[in-house]
Amino acid sequence: MRSPASAIASLRRGHLGVRLAGRGARAVQSALTSATLGVTRPGPGIAAVVTLNADEENATVQTVLLGERSDLSEIVYVSPDPALARVAVAEAARCLGFPVPTSLRYEALSYRSLLAAHRRASETYSTHVLIPGRDPSGRRVHTHLTHGSGPKPDTTFRGPATVLASITPEWVPQQLAEYRLPADTRVVPDQPRLRVMRRAVGDRSVHARLGLDPARELVVWAPTYRAIRRAGGEVRVSGVPFGEADGWDRIPDPETGDTLAQLRAAATARGAQFLAKLHPHDAARLDGLGFPALTGTSLRERGVTAYELFGAAEHLITDYSSIGVERQALGLPLTLWRPDLAEFGASYRGFRG
Repeated sequence: MRSPASAIASLRRGHLGVRLAGRGARAVQSALTSATLGVTRPGPGIAAVVTLNADEENATVQTVLLGERSDLSEIVYVSPDPALARVAVAEAARCLGFPVPTSLRYEALSYRSLLAAHRRASETYSTHVLIPGRDPSGRRVHTHLTHGSGPKPDTTFRGPATVLASITPEWVPQQLAEYRLPADTRVVPDQPRLRVMRRAVGDRSVHARLGLDPARELVVWAPTYRAIRRAGGEVRVSGVPFGEADGWDRIPDPETGDTLAQLRAAATARGAQFLAKLHPHDAARLDGLGFPALTGTSLRERGVTAYELFGAAEHLITDYSSIGVERQALGLPLTLWRPDLAEFGASYRGFRG
């Protein structure tokens, strides 16, 4: 529980005020969403995909898969950056060997576009809970794909989801509680982006596109983020941010005893190539690691998606990221390095289970 002094300091900075205002606006939107979806009928053959990240591969892959269906005449992709979304969907189509859907159109993310998409579409697919409210009509199927089934809980508000996609059955009850969904909600064992990862396994052309030696093993370090700037300028920290102290890569995992420096040295000793795939929230702060580090943008410039990289890598090192669960689901080699296990568990994000 936060101390009174901490709460007062937050209020002074305006963070608490921003949150309270956001909750008030969300309550109004929730009532409008529920009323609108309750009295309207969706159009036949219309599907919508909504996402907070324009290049989120659960969203882009799902969009391409929808394009292969003959019963759909229109697909709407709602994201913050329609231009980037167009590029990312084309990347997903290339990865899957399918064409970009011809019936696809792009919309900029706003409450108005979200409400229109949910009202018109008979099927919606979301990676984040973006629109508050429920759909009492029973006329539509709203699938919450999520943006990963990892060990970190997803603190959010109630959306209109009627189906949950999850590849971690042991965490489904907690996921349903996090999304405020009924215990009898239908659950499908899927994460669309795993199709890209699976197809990339053994594909050494990924190494070549990255400018690496296709004949040599590739080891990728892919950590989750530690700090994020939220609405109102508040910075929230989970665990211990990397790079803040000398020797951060020599802190051992409390359970395995491994350090990132040791794991990197072992990879180099056996002739492997080592690089990092940085989370967008941590990319700027972790610049200058002393070994190659890629972001979504730099991967895109090389014609590679994140999940192609995660599938093509012969070995992956991660921490609390959902990529660890996904590699395990495909039976691919994985090492965990969690130097701040206790601190992360005690932070506002914490762990499921």
